Amino acid sequence: MLRCVPYNGPDASPQWYVDLCQPTTEELADASRRLGFEIPDRAGIGEIEFTSRIRYEGEALVLNLPRFQYETEHVVAPLGFVVAPQAMVMQREYDIQALDSLHEELKTQPASGSHDLFLRIIERIVDRLADLLESLENTMSETSREAFRRSKDRRATRHLERMLQEVGQMGRRIGALHNTLHGLLRMITFLDETTPDGFSSDEMRKRIKLIHKDLNSLSEFEQQLGDRIEFLLDSVLGLINMDQNEVMKVMAIASVVGIPPTVLVGVWGMNFANMPELHFHHGYAIALGVIALSIVVPLVWFRRRGWI
Repeated sequence: MLRCVPYNGPDASPQWYVDLCQPTTEELADASRRLGFEIPDRAGIGEIEFTSRIRYEGEALVLNLPRFQYETEHVVAPLGFVVAPQAMVMQREYDIQALDSLHEELKTQPASGSHDLFLRIIERIVDRLADLLESLENTMSETSREAFRRSKDRRATRHLERMLQEVGQMGRRIGALHNTLHGLLRMITFLDETTPDGFSSDEMRKRIKLIHKDLNSLSEFEQQLGDRIEFLLDSVLGLINMDQNEVMKVMAIASVVGIPPTVLVGVWGMNFANMPELHFHHGYAIALGVIALSIVVPLVWFRRRGWI
């Protein structure tokens, strides 16, 4: 999909916002021909080396995020920008929810230039990443409370496997957000330290520094969530291990308790002629009592030792 949104710059010169969503080869070639500079293809914006992420193509500044979290499709795919004096190009794979209202906003509040438009997009993406991290923290806290609350109820331990899957999903999300955050942080750090043409005004530099601070804060918060997800994973695995150990303990106690009556029944079931107790008048009741006592004695001993 190719979408071009025209607007006027500060000197009334025409500016273009080109939004490319999964563009075809023909659409890329047509956009490059109209704008006068080369737009990288999907393979170009997906390369992870720094020289491919941030580079100049003539007067155009190419800024790429090889690993970007697309919330709409829950996938990680490249996101690329080309910031030139006369146009700002965004190349994406899926819809970006943070930019849903951007096109309508440009109709009433046109950007002052391609560099201003680029910073608007980055600011919206950073705000959305903050919301996603906060939502992930709430989900993580609720899962943690549920895991430890249900660990006290032996009838509910079957839910631990489902919780383990949820923790795995949260780990996947935190990994995707980590790649997005650090890609943005490298990009904004470059703009903050080198100040390319178009970003040198006091207002632009101030906005870049604010974005830089926000990204550093979000990066620290994301690292904290990463530590918490590891703790939660270890906790759930520990609870599952405790539940399995409880089952094995019950089975071990049952097998130990069953040994004495098995031995007694085996002895009295032997076919020897000279077994006086078989002829006792109350021999059957006595045998049942001895067998019951052989079961009760180990259970009482285990109870006193605190094993059950």
